[in-house]
Order: sequence, then structure tokens, then C-alpha cells
Amino acid sequence: MPANQSVIVKGQRGGISIMLDSAIEFETIQKALRTKVSGAKRFFEGASTNISFKGRILSEGEEQSLLDIILEETTLDINFVESHGFIAPPTPRIDTVAPLNLYQTESDTAYYWGGLRSGQSIRYNGSVVVMGDVNPGSEIIAHGNVIVMGSLKGMAHAGALGDDTCIISALTLQPTQLRIATFITSVPHKKAVRGARKTHNASYAYVRDGQVFISMW
Repeated sequence: MPANQSVIVKGQRGGISIMLDSAIEFETIQKALRTKVSGAKRFFEGASTNISFKGRILSEGEEQSLLDIILEETTLDINFVESHGFIAPPTPRIDTVAPLNLYQTESDTAYYWGGLRSGQSIRYNGSVVVMGDVNPGSEIIAHGNVIVMGSLKGMAHAGALGDDTCIISALTLQPTQLRIATFITSVPHKKAVRGARKTHNASYAYVRDGQVFISMW
């Protein structure tokens, strides 16, 4: 494939799709992407959208490198990044290293490898498991449960269609706001005591009798 065809950018419903050639060196991909986006600034100008990488398996570092190019060359406001370059194993082994990605399983649960930075969001019509931290300024909105295998310091909304049986769980639960169905609450942050040892307890939030409760696992 010619170098100028190694990256194909297309607008699609819900965002921008970027097709990457899997057969050439990543440096060539980087150069081709920079050429594409710098030559089509009006296409990206001031838009707020999702980015979808397809056709190639990307490591977390490679994905970030491509995002940096887009952010350097355009004024695009990226809400969410999705990659489709791999097939998720049905039962991942403990020693499996998966790229930063979001994928759906048969149980209608999406897994996101990595953390969410300020300004990033995940919206999904099932349950969401984040394998990292959810930082302040980021958000997760799910029709099912929200599970964070790290610190939850952003906003999380479980049962977004009104299912108050859903839960929100995290290894460290310090969100700016929690929502389950139509119920909203915040979690007060405890002040650190000098000389005290920090402890982290996995907690979960749930609805009972019209109120949001938080308990430790």
C-alpha cells in the first residue's frame, strides 16, 4: 500500500474512523497521520467527537503517540478513543497483557485497559470495567454496573436507564459524584492525618430504600 494510503480518515456516525495499515512500520503510520490531519484542518476544526482506530493492534504508547499528533495538528476535542485491532480472548489468562482498549464480551460487559484522564468519558449500554484509575474531570455512564480496578475520582453513573439494582465499585472510592439510576450522591473526602498510614479499602455503592449507601467489600 502506498505511504499516502497507509492512513485513511473517514467521518462516520458518532465520530471519526482512522484506518491504519497493519503491514508497514509504525513510524510511517505516524508520518502519514500527521500529513493527513495537518492537510485537513477544516475537517477537524473545533469538533468534539470520538476517535476510532481500526485495522492495526496498537500498544498504549502507540495509541497515545497518534493521539498526540492529532492534538498537536488540530483543535479537535476528543471525547473517547476506541480501537478495533484485536479480538479479545473469551477467558483472558492472568498473565495476558492486553492493549489499551474497550471490547464487549458475551455478558454485555465492556473492559477498558488503562486510566481515564480529565475530559475523557465512556458511555456504554451495558456494564463497564475500567482496569485503571478514573481521574477527576472524567466520567463513566453505563446502563449496567460500573467497576473500577483502581481509584474512582471522577463521575460515575450506573443504571443510567433507571435500573437502581446496579452498583458502582472501586478499589478507592473518592468520586466527584455518584449516580445510580435517578439517585445522586457525593462521597466526602477524609482529611489526611499527619503520621497516619494510608489505607485503601475496596468499596461499592448501591441503592436501598430510595437512598445510596456505600459499603466495603
